[in-house]
Amino acid sequence: MNVKKRALARVGVLAGGVALSVIAATGAAQAYTNDGTSPASTGCADDGTTVASAPMKNAGGTQGTIELRYSLKCHTAWARLTLNYTQFACGNASAGYACAAATVTRNDDGRSYSCTISQGQSQCYTPQVYDKGMTSFAKGYIDIVSGEIQTRTAAY
Repeated sequence: MNVKKRALARVGVLAGGVALSVIAATGAAQAYTNDGTSPASTGCADDGTTVASAPMKNAGGTQGTIELRYSLKCHTAWARLTLNYTQFACGNASAGYACAAATVTRNDDGRSYSCTISQGQSQCYTPQVYDKGMTSFAKGYIDIVSGEIQTRTAAY
């Protein structure tokens, strides 16, 4: 009887160790589950800071700012594009202009997400990419009467 209990105890310890190994291994893989999620709805925006930014300039002056935002709590990055004006008619053939847009790209594997500033709005932010131990950058695009503007931030 004692031998059976010891054998069962060993099996239990072994099974528990395997379960912990699976959880540990899955934890690393689960970190990427923040890819494509909203920084606001996940709470990552709560501690988000701007780690890199660049003015969106052309001959007419500064039209807006592209920012790379980062959450230390979530280890995620996202782009935020803010125009100095409200987006006018855009996004269709009759408007003649594309809507302003931002993209965040993780350098390690090229994973990227984007957002578009709709007519009547002045800001958008992208879904986030997991970024711990990696680098990412933000890129902004504006199409206006005086031409297209494409600007990117430094990587962080």
